[in-house]
Amino acid sequence: MESLADLVRQAKSGDVQAFGRLVEATQAATHAVAWNILHDRSLAEDAAQQTYLRAFRRIGELQEPVTFPAWMRRIAITVALNLRRSRRATLLRLDDVPEIPVLDEAETHWSDVQRQRLSAALLTLSPDERQACDRRYHGGWSMARLAAAAGIDESAMRKRLQRVRDKLRKEMEIMETRGVPAGALDPELPGKVVELLARPRLTDLPENPVGRILETLQSVFPEFPEHPLPEIVDLADAQKSIAADAMYVDPIELHRIDDRRILRYDLTLPLLLTLRGHGGPLRVFASGKAYRVCAIDSTHLEAFHQAEVFWLDDRTRIDAWQWTGRVLQSADRILLGRTVKIVPTVYPMCTQAWELAIEEDGQWFEVLAWGVFTDRIVTHVGGDPARQTAVGVGYGLERLAMHRYGIDDIRKIEVASVA
Repeated sequence: MESLADLVRQAKSGDVQAFGRLVEATQAATHAVAWNILHDRSLAEDAAQQTYLRAFRRIGELQEPVTFPAWMRRIAITVALNLRRSRRATLLRLDDVPEIPVLDEAETHWSDVQRQRLSAALLTLSPDERQACDRRYHGGWSMARLAAAAGIDESAMRKRLQRVRDKLRKEMEIMETRGVPAGALDPELPGKVVELLARPRLTDLPENPVGRILETLQSVFPEFPEHPLPEIVDLADAQKSIAADAMYVDPIELHRIDDRRILRYDLTLPLLLTLRGHGGPLRVFASGKAYRVCAIDSTHLEAFHQAEVFWLDDRTRIDAWQWTGRVLQSADRILLGRTVKIVPTVYPMCTQAWELAIEEDGQWFEVLAWGVFTDRIVTHVGGDPARQTAVGVGYGLERLAMHRYGIDDIRKIEVASVA
């Protein structure tokens, strides 16, 4: 059989039949690239056709025949992205976004006070109970799927969910009996904090765009085990160690609980606090919600999701540029060859740091950042700066999801789903 390079040479000389054989040899891959961006069969077919038309007109520009597959992939990505932009649709109405899940199919209408009490009750659940509740009532998981994910039969899953509902109702009844006002549902937590903490963890929903992005990142860093992090940070305690190094947001952006505690504004500070004195080598992957006071609009939320990867090891095993290559690999797997740029930046906890921004309709949006931590941070986590170093990367999952799936408003991601 003729090689692709031979067919390219023939096509460059005007052989239409040779170009037809190139189409036959590459159409599956080209369609797959378009499908990964558009997630629509007919649109992907349109994009593939436009790709080959553009390639046929421009094949004379191809200098190295052996690079034809990569050249075709770049054209397919450009065509599919342009098609997606031209047909960008509103996936959901903003008023479709629920505040919190209902307890069962019959309880679909709640007063504001009931919703606030349910938010407070959700915070009493264990992590497993909360995950099952979010997946059932926010993600719409079937009983069979929940049971399979938990490794139990459907009957046991029904009983487990019934216990969760009973627990929630009991907590709500206690608050009602005590006459707890809506603004003081938990004496330890302000009402706004309760509401933010009660919002679903979208990283537990693999069909949600945020959950899908997280799965992709986990596939890039399989040797980094998941590390749970607290959502509430004792800032007064942190200021005795590394808060000055890790604090890079304006204090007015902090959701304060009291004089000492805040909701975490990112994952870096709680991650470093939980790793204090741990020692190395150390590889950690963390994910979850972060919270900042802001004006909510199409690109900003007060509760959003991040992922963080941290690596402490001997200097002979960590190289900043190899780490950069790993980060770029993760970005390419999510963004499918989109146009990006790397911008040097400054973080107080890093000796070197960079941001990656993606181009969208002529504008640039930061979606992740990475860097090399200072010796002070290495010492804090129990490492030896003389022979060890630490690197990390943080991802904004909603922003990546917006660009990956063509979502035009960040507020719609909570109830969006991907095939």
